[in-house]
Amino acid sequence: MKTRGWLMLMLLSAPSMAAEPARLLSAGSSITELVVALGAQHQLVAVDSTSELPAGSELPRLGYHRQLSAEGMLSTQPSLVIGSEEMGPQTALSLVRQAGVQVEALPEAMTIAQLQLNIIHLGELLDRAPQAQALHEAVQQRAIALRAQPIDSPKRTIFLLLGEGNSVQIAGRHTLADSLIQVAGGMNPASTQVEGYKPVAMEALVAMAPEVILISRRHLTQGADTEQIFQQFPLLSHTPAAQHKAIVAINGKALIGGFGLSTLSEAERLQQDWLAPDNLALHSLTQDPLTPHAQTPE
Repeated sequence: MKTRGWLMLMLLSAPSMAAEPARLLSAGSSITELVVALGAQHQLVAVDSTSELPAGSELPRLGYHRQLSAEGMLSTQPSLVIGSEEMGPQTALSLVRQAGVQVEALPEAMTIAQLQLNIIHLGELLDRAPQAQALHEAVQQRAIALRAQPIDSPKRTIFLLLGEGNSVQIAGRHTLADSLIQVAGGMNPASTQVEGYKPVAMEALVAMAPEVILISRRHLTQGADTEQIFQQFPLLSHTPAAQHKAIVAINGKALIGGFGLSTLSEAERLQQDWLAPDNLALHSLTQDPLTPHAQTPE
């Protein structure tokens, strides 16, 4: 009852909050990184648990962006709540809207083109149109550079989502992981067989003959290396990826909330280090690919 009464008080007093347009709550790592890239991080009053902030920034974190509470959001007195279409639940967002707070859910970007549209829209919402235009152009140049790489025979590349025990899901079409692979210049063999994330038998995975296997670093046990992965999933050792030591840890937050700047950075790294011609042969003679990369935290 106390919580309900407090929430009603927040709803009644919310119109005065709307007078402060600079108070921004960002939910979703891809959205927050755009806010920061546009130079508007000083407007932030809270973020969700998936968001990365510049060093030294300390803001309230309101939990996972799909599981936000109206009470938690309103407690930070935002004038604008912004996130991807994954933000929710809708019941909480409806209560926040009833409190007079503007709520904007940008489309979940699955392509660079949609990322650019989100940049422009966000620039309008934050009154930072010139900064948004500059960022849009910078992203365009990076996209052109990615497409310019001469990859005549795209390497078969898959993304695996590792669960508890020996459970494994593979990313098929209409997933951000599939978009990442395509933008980087790879070919996802699962995209013709699976939609979304689906459990996969190791035998079926081996039959796909992946040349590069992507695994989110957050799903690896601390200090995990290739041999530990093969001990947990021994059939993986029969793939071309294993032969080329091409089991690659990537930044898992680059796959949350839509195609963002971190996704683009991972695509650039993936292309340069793994999918460009002759890179697999080079890596098979060098370090363990699960060694953390300096530019991809987590």
